Amino acid sequence: MNLYETIGKSNPTYLLADPEGADAIGIPCEPGNGTVARGTVMTRKETGMYAPAESADVTETATLCVLDETVNTDADAKLAAEARAYRAARLIAGRATLKAGAALTAAHKLILRKQGLVFDQMESDTQTFNNEKS
Repeated sequence: MNLYETIGKSNPTYLLADPEGADAIGIPCEPGNGTVARGTVMTRKETGMYAPAESADVTETATLCVLDETVNTDADAKLAAEARAYRAARLIAGRATLKAGAALTAAHKLILRKQGLVFDQMESDTQTFNNEKS
C-alpha cells in the first residue's frame, strides 16, 4: 500500500468492461514461453495447449482467448501451467495485447469480436466492422 498517491487517479488492473456474459475457462499453457502477462491473447496449438498469439496466429480458424492472470510457463516445468482465461467477454479497449505486448490491429479485433471477445470502444474505421453478408 502506498501512502502517497495522486488523489482521484484511477489505474484499474482488471480486463472486463462488463462482467455480465463473460465466459471464463481454465487453459493449459504451453511451457517455454516465459512469464505471460495478463491480457495476452492466447491461441490453441495442435497439442491442445495454449501459447501467446503472434499477429499471424490471430485467424478466423484459430481458437483464441485472453488471459485473466499472469502465468509463468517455465521451460523446465513437468506439467503445463493452468491459467484462467476468457473465451467470451466485453473487454476494456487497450488491455488485450499480442505476444510480448504487441498491439492489436483493427483486423485482429474483428476476428476476436467474431469469437465473442468484444471491446468497449469501437474502431473509428467504419470499414473494419462491415456487417454485410458475404
